[in-house]
Amino acid sequence: MSTHFPPIDYLFAGAGASATLMLMRLEKYGLLENKSVLILDPDAKTEDDKTYCFWSDPNKQPALDCKHLISHRWSDISINQKPAESMMPQAYHHISGLDVYKELRRIVEDHKLNRLQGGVLKIKPNKNNLTVISDIGTWEAKMVFDSRPPEYSPLKKEDAHLIQSFLGFVITTEAPLMNDNCVDLMDFGIDQQGETQFIYVLPFEKNKALVELTRFGSATIEPSEAEPILLDYIEQRYGQYEIVSKEIGRIPMSTATIANYQIPGVIPIGARAGAVKPSTGYAFKNMFDHADRIAMSLLEKTKSLNIQKSKRFNFYDRLLLLILSQNPSQGKVIFEALFKKNKTKNILSFLDEKTNIFEDIRIFLSLPFKPFLLAVWWVVIAKLRRIKPHQALIPLSIALLIAYTAVPYLFNYIQIILFTLGLLAIGIPHGAVDHLLENGHYVERSKAGFILHYLSLAGINLVCWIYFPLYALVFFLLYSAWHFGQTDMQEWHPEENSPFKNIAWGCLLLSIILCGHTPETNHILENLSIQQIPFNNLEGKIISVVLSIMGIAWSLLTKRRQMLFSVLMLAISIQLPLITSFGLYFIGQHSLNGWAHLKKGMNLSNRLLYRKALPFTLGALVLFMLLGYSVKHHYLIQFKEHWLSIFFVFISCISFPHVMAMSKFYQKRESIQST
Repeated sequence: MSTHFPPIDYLFAGAGASATLMLMRLEKYGLLENKSVLILDPDAKTEDDKTYCFWSDPNKQPALDCKHLISHRWSDISINQKPAESMMPQAYHHISGLDVYKELRRIVEDHKLNRLQGGVLKIKPNKNNLTVISDIGTWEAKMVFDSRPPEYSPLKKEDAHLIQSFLGFVITTEAPLMNDNCVDLMDFGIDQQGETQFIYVLPFEKNKALVELTRFGSATIEPSEAEPILLDYIEQRYGQYEIVSKEIGRIPMSTATIANYQIPGVIPIGARAGAVKPSTGYAFKNMFDHADRIAMSLLEKTKSLNIQKSKRFNFYDRLLLLILSQNPSQGKVIFEALFKKNKTKNILSFLDEKTNIFEDIRIFLSLPFKPFLLAVWWVVIAKLRRIKPHQALIPLSIALLIAYTAVPYLFNYIQIILFTLGLLAIGIPHGAVDHLLENGHYVERSKAGFILHYLSLAGINLVCWIYFPLYALVFFLLYSAWHFGQTDMQEWHPEENSPFKNIAWGCLLLSIILCGHTPETNHILENLSIQQIPFNNLEGKIISVVLSIMGIAWSLLTKRRQMLFSVLMLAISIQLPLITSFGLYFIGQHSLNGWAHLKKGMNLSNRLLYRKALPFTLGALVLFMLLGYSVKHHYLIQFKEHWLSIFFVFISCISFPHVMAMSKFYQKRESIQST
């Protein structure tokens, strides 16, 4: 089929409930007049295959505008077959899928719209409009309403993706139903089978009802599994019955992001737009409200086209779905407590996201708190794991500065504890896998040969510190600047390999740290018998601030946000002790980035990488203790008894072979990326 010209005004990719509601609102506002419309759907939509339910005041939307579609309405609700409770002024409304499809056909006929049976495969922008490719032809359109099934982005650790699956039978019974004005919303009196599942009953007449088994779970309940449970429930509760029809379906219950590609003129609707409430599966009211807002936006030529979601209620949905996915047995307990300890009106307002924070708190206080606390913990930990060093360092440096100002007498203990933990957790381990890198390949090397080589280089460095401390210091600062710069540049712009930029950035950051802490730096130099920096504390801080401004200008000129965050962190840490300032950078940025590069480059998990690093992490600690012992017993009197000086020399001795190994690692990484 050739492309139509002129382009179609409105093309609908899908002909379900969301498309029907959209057409109803366009019709109401006169937006179908003199418009060309094409509706594409692979299904003919001739069977009563779906049920749409919602609760609302019968005198308010959407009940008013959908009044001609509503087949049944109930004013009472029951949980676990408990005595009915009134929903007034609200009511529970039922719309059959067949009535929705009949409404669609009416609109098509009344406005002489085009409708074809075919599936949309791809939508792409062209110069002026949109090209819609289907399995029966290609069209050009000005606007596309896309209601195809949603595609979800990969789940984050704090996300949950469940399926609401169900099997329902419309039955007639010999004995009349006890109350045909009451919806049995949830009856948990069935075997949970390791999931969360319940029976849902809609009484249509005195002796006719939809009885449905619903499961909230990671696994879809198959008809062969659901049918025996459902039939047994019907027989036990209603006695003799006859099956009139059946309903099978599944609804996504997901907190994952829907992967809608931002193409101008393509408007997602229905589930694809996020209309399905993740924790319940209800969508009809959201679809109606969204369609109404879109139509009003088109009428008024504004751009309010997306479903507005509450972050607060999204968080609640995430907690519940995480509980149901991680511990399904809690589902029954939570829902039973929810309806037992709260008025139905309050629950419905909560599910409609119409409650305030204080009403939410009252509802949550009525629920078992342990599962929700655990879910909050899962979310927090997952989000913390995704935080990159540059995102956390500024808040951390500000928090430490506040602590340093507020409780200076405790801060020395705080910094020692944090620095030691950080050093053991990541600072030393990130340099303890050099045995896998020394020959440029990610394979085990002879541990004996590696240890001898490593100790030889460290020993040569130590001799230099004993006899030529000034030269050892200059050499250490130079290769440290190179190494720090290389690691940071690999993180920020791995495609750029500039030795000059590496060394320039490394010198800049070390100068900010050392000049900003002149008295402490000079104290270390004094203990190492090295000439001190020839300016005082104030002059050093001024120099450090000037260098920070230069770093900020560099980051802004090159548009490197991570560099900007790093410079700001260094500038804040000028007011902190030297060991804290150095630790924020060395552990919080350099070591974490280096560890991430090693993990990715060697394709190892954190656990396996830690296991391979453990022997040499322990070895480094033994070396440090031996160095301290030697100083303590006057074997290395040159370093006196200043632990920061000892640590400074220790880092220098073990760093040189590490820098060489990492340099080879990055060279190999760059060669792989360039091929």
